[in-house]
Amino acid sequence: MRHRAEAHGAGGVLPDMLRSASDTVDYPLSLGEQLDAMLAGWLEHRASTHGPGRADATATAVVTVAHRHVPELEALCERWDLAVARAVSEFGAFTVLSIRGRALPVQGLTEITAMYRRRA
Repeated sequence: MRHRAEAHGAGGVLPDMLRSASDTVDYPLSLGEQLDAMLAGWLEHRASTHGPGRADATATAVVTVAHRHVPELEALCERWDLAVARAVSEFGAFTVLSIRGRALPVQGLTEITAMYRRRA
């Protein structure tokens, strides 16, 4: 592998890096992929600023999600080993989900999904 002494392109990024990055990522990212990347970043930031937290700590959160996004959120939770239960009642175009598992991923997911709330 050769390394270049000078960086060319936007912001010091080598053109080869841009090509390889765009070849491996499909755009646009799905909601599940966005949430997955954001949760990983949130956990990394949290660990670097607050420490890793207790390994045995668990949490439960209640989130409201548009019906069409439920399968993506369920798949995300499965990847992070979080349990998801749908509420008995649904209202309008939304589903209420209960998410439980390790405390930090649950907390991170609730903080991230809060950014998606509609502003009145």
